[in-house]
Amino acid sequence: MRVPVVLVFLLMVASQSSASSSSNIMDIEEEGGGLGALNGSGVVIAVADTGIDLDHDCFRNSTGEVGVPGNSHRKVILLNDSIDDWDNQGHQQFKHGTHVAGILACDPLEGGDDIRSMSSGVKLIVQDIVDSTGWAPPENVTDLLAEASSNGAVINSWSWGDNSINYTDRSRLIDEWTIENPWSLVFVAPGNGGMMLEPSNAYNVVSVAASDSEENGSIWHSSSHGPDVNGRRGTLISAPGVDVLSARADGIQDSMNNGSYSMTGTSMAAPMAASFTALLQQMVQENEGFTPSAPLLRSLLAVSAEPLTGADPDSIQGYGRPSLESFTGGVFVHDSYAVEDWMEIIQSRGGDLESLKSNPWNGSGAAGPFLSENESWSHLFKPIAGEDVEVVMSYNARPMGQEIDDLRLVVKTSDGRFAVDDQLSNSGFSTFWYESMKHPLEINSSNETTVMIRIPESSLVGVEWIEIEVVAKTIISETKNGYLGINGSMLGFGLAATGITDLVQNEGPVVVINTGSLEGENFTNNVSINVTVYDLEYDGFVTVMRLVNSNFSVDLGDCAFVSVNITTVLCYVDFSKELVPRPINRHDWFFEIVAVDDNSSIWTSQNISIVKTGNFTIWWESPMLEKEGVAPVIEDASETEHNRVLLWGVGGIVIGAIVAAGIMFRGFEKRVFEGVLPPFREEE
Repeated sequence: MRVPVVLVFLLMVASQSSASSSSNIMDIEEEGGGLGALNGSGVVIAVADTGIDLDHDCFRNSTGEVGVPGNSHRKVILLNDSIDDWDNQGHQQFKHGTHVAGILACDPLEGGDDIRSMSSGVKLIVQDIVDSTGWAPPENVTDLLAEASSNGAVINSWSWGDNSINYTDRSRLIDEWTIENPWSLVFVAPGNGGMMLEPSNAYNVVSVAASDSEENGSIWHSSSHGPDVNGRRGTLISAPGVDVLSARADGIQDSMNNGSYSMTGTSMAAPMAASFTALLQQMVQENEGFTPSAPLLRSLLAVSAEPLTGADPDSIQGYGRPSLESFTGGVFVHDSYAVEDWMEIIQSRGGDLESLKSNPWNGSGAAGPFLSENESWSHLFKPIAGEDVEVVMSYNARPMGQEIDDLRLVVKTSDGRFAVDDQLSNSGFSTFWYESMKHPLEINSSNETTVMIRIPESSLVGVEWIEIEVVAKTIISETKNGYLGINGSMLGFGLAATGITDLVQNEGPVVVINTGSLEGENFTNNVSINVTVYDLEYDGFVTVMRLVNSNFSVDLGDCAFVSVNITTVLCYVDFSKELVPRPINRHDWFFEIVAVDDNSSIWTSQNISIVKTGNFTIWWESPMLEKEGVAPVIEDASETEHNRVLLWGVGGIVIGAIVAAGIMFRGFEKRVFEGVLPPFREEE
C-alpha cells in the first residue's frame, strides 16, 4: 500500500453578489443565505481509512462524553468496526484516519478553530480498514460503497490504494458501481510521486492532485498526476495538500484529547476536495431541492475551479483548484438524475452491485433527459455582459473493456458560431467555428467524460442568446433498450454553467387608459377614450378597440393602429354614425382594448394584452321622436346570459385580434416597421 497523506483546502469565501436570479439559475446569495453560510449541513460523507479517534474534540458527542455512533451522535452516524474499531497505536499509518476525518468534518467543541473543517456541518460514516496486519480493504470494495449509499452518503473519501498504475479489478468495480448508482462519487488520492496509481485511474472517480495552500499556489512537486494508464487526463482537480493542519489521534479511547498536527500529501488533498464538494451538495440540496448526482458534482467542481499552472485543464492540475467565488454571479445546473428520493431507488433495486446490475433502472421519476444515440437536449440563455461563459458537462463511463460512450457538449451563438467540448486554445478559451462552414459533430472528441467550453466575454459582445446543447453522438451498448447502467442504451448527464442568465420571456404590450374607467357614467351622443400603448421589448404591436355589451359588440375600425413605439390615441365614437340602428340604450357598455405584439424571438412567442373599462350607460335620443321626454327602452340582459355572451365575446376578440394582427402586420410591416428596433436593445 502507498502511504496516504492529508491536505487542507483553501476555501474562497464568496463576496456579496447582486446578480439577478431566475427559476433556472441558482442565485446562492439570495436563496441560500450566502455562499459563506455553507458548511456541509445535511451532508453525509463516508471515509474508509485507518479509523477515527472518536474521543477527539472534533468528533465526540460532548465535552465529557464520547457517545455511541448512530443517528443521534453529533458527528459519526456509523462506525464500521468489522476490521478494526479505532485509530490504534502501532497500526500502519496510525493517526492517518483521524487526520483525514478531521479535514472532512472537524467541529471542535472547545475552541480549535484552526482545525475546524470547511464542511464542519457534515456527518460521517467511518469505515476502519486497517488492523494490526496493515491495510485490509474488502476484496469487493463496492461493499464499502453500498454501505455508504444505504446510509445516505454520496461522497466517499479514499486516501489509499496499491502501488500499481494499472487499471485493476478495484478500478473496474468502482466504475461498475458508479455507472449503476449515479449518486456515488469517490475521491481518491493518486499517490505521491510519478504516474497516478490505482484506483485513482478508475474512470468515474475524482482524482485529486495536491497543491500548496497559497491563494495563488502551485502544484506540490511530489504529487502524482495524470495522464493515467488509459491515456486519459486522469486528474480532475487540485486541492491544498501541503502542511495541512488537522486532528491528531493519540490512540487512547477515553483521553478526551484535542491535539492537532500537520501532514502533507495527496492523502490530504483528496479529503479537502471531498470537504469542498460537501458544500456543493448542500448548495444544490438547499437551492434546488434534490441531492446532486456524481456527474453534476463533477461538473460543479470543474466549473468552479481556477487554473493554477495554465489556462486550460491538463493532466497535472486537472481543471485547477475549486473556489466558491466562481458562483457569486449565480450558476445554472441541470441534472438528469434529479429525483425526490435517490436512496429509495437504489434500495428498491437491491442495494448491492449484483442486484443493481440484475435490476436496471429506466430513469422513471427523474428529471431526465436520458439520451439514446442521436438524441439531444438543449436550452437557451442570455450571456451576462462582462462575464466569461463556462459550461461543463459530465457523465459516467462504462468500465474499461467497454468503449466510452460519446456525449458531446456544444454551445451555439445567435450570430451563427459554435464551440465544442475540450477544443481549447493556448489562451484557455474554446475555438469558434461558423455553422455555415462546419458541423459541430464533425470535430473529433476526446475520451474524457468531463468536458468544458469556455468563451471570453469579448467574443460575446452583441450576442443576443447562446444555446447549450448535449448530443448523444454514440451510445455503445443496446442490449437493454430503454434502460440505464452498464448494459443500457441511455445515458444521463450533469451540467453546470456560469456567466449566463435566463432569457427574458416576452411580455404583452402595456395598455394604459388615460381617461379613467368610465364606470357609472352616462353618454348621450358620443363617447371617447384616450389610450396609451407601448411594448417593453420594442417588438412592435397592433391594437384594436371595440365597444362591447353582453349581447353584441361593435368593432371600431377607425381606432385600430399599428405601432413600434409608445403611442397615444384618442378613440371617438359618434353614436348616430357608428351605433345606430342597433338597440344601443343599455347600462352594460364597456370599451375593450386588445394589443398583440409581433415578437419573433426563437425562445418565446407573441403575447396579447386585453384591458377593459368599467361599465357605462349609452342613452341616445333619436331626433325623429315626436314626443319629447319619451325615454328609449334600456335593455338589460340576465346575469347568466351576460356571463355567457361575455365569455364568447372575449374569446372572439382574442381570436379576432390575432387574425387582425397578422393581416395588419403583413400589410403594413414594410411601411410601418422600417427602422424597428430588434427584440433586444442595448442597455447602458
